[in-house]
Amino acid sequence: MKHLVIGTSITAALLLGGCGEESAVTTKENKTTVKADEKADTSSAKSEETKAEPVETKEANKVEKSEIGEKTIQFTNKKLGISTKLGPINFKINKVQTSRLKINEGYKKMFEDKDEVTLIVLEADVENTSDDSVNFYPNQAKLTTNTGEQIDAAIVLSDDVGGEFIGKVKKSGNIIFLAESDPKKITDVKFIVEGPSDANFTSLAERYTVEVKTK
Repeated sequence: MKHLVIGTSITAALLLGGCGEESAVTTKENKTTVKADEKADTSSAKSEETKAEPVETKEANKVEKSEIGEKTIQFTNKKLGISTKLGPINFKINKVQTSRLKINEGYKKMFEDKDEVTLIVLEADVENTSDDSVNFYPNQAKLTTNTGEQIDAAIVLSDDVGGEFIGKVKKSGNIIFLAESDPKKITDVKFIVEGPSDANFTSLAERYTVEVKTK
């Protein structure tokens, strides 16, 4: 479910789907640094450092055209394997993609009348392991880049992977960030999300920060 009803071709232009074949790789080590403050017992955030995974490069400079504009893919890694536990929430980031989107005239209002934007898309899985209702909002996370930007998630364009999880609920989808920097210069980003809370908005885990390589 989207926060805004938009056409299928628009969705395809923005989101990170099952794009390309899983073949050409590099041997460059892809390390992920995880930071999570621990809170006593049920609120402790236990993270697993991602092992070196192949980074897919076949899609670099691939151009995809749609009614929304022309997207040139810069970087894709569909094997991130980032996983952490935030209180009762299991949170995973599976994929990342950066690209540059040249926006057609009819859709510029969706992007604050800009001619071009850089898309940073993270695909995530969220699971509430508790029978209780839990609030968690990865689709309202922040992102910082090595180029000095701090960006709020584009909640209207992202999938509905946050909100109230009533019992043992699972949600999956893409979280979209719109940046100004050339994607060729973005080599790593930090994804920052506030920890989950219970029905009374009592915190169940501290803020979670994870570094993701984008080169």
